[in-house]
Amino acid sequence: MIEALSFLGASQSESDQRFPFKPGDIVRHFKHEHYPADSPMYTYKILGYATHSETRETLVIYEALYDLHDGDTLKVFARPLDMFMSKVDKKKYPDIRQEYRFELLSRA
Repeated sequence: MIEALSFLGASQSESDQRFPFKPGDIVRHFKHEHYPADSPMYTYKILGYATHSETRETLVIYEALYDLHDGDTLKVFARPLDMFMSKVDKKKYPDIRQEYRFELLSRA
């Protein structure tokens, strides 16, 4: 497992100012709603934050807590913070109740 990093760049967007997740927190992606409530699908552990070396964009580093597809070997992902904290597109996913792409399931 990689060591969690915390870094905030000098130029912060609106979602950069909203860090509700800490390393060790467990979050769920909105697509979890397509599975039984006790399923681990689309459940992740926040590992920390990193900075993209070229763009200086803040990235969320997170680990899948479920088995991936057969061809997938890495369970650690990085996603731009703005995308991670974005609201669910209700036009594209009208039946989803979750407001944000990722929401807190439990604190570390």
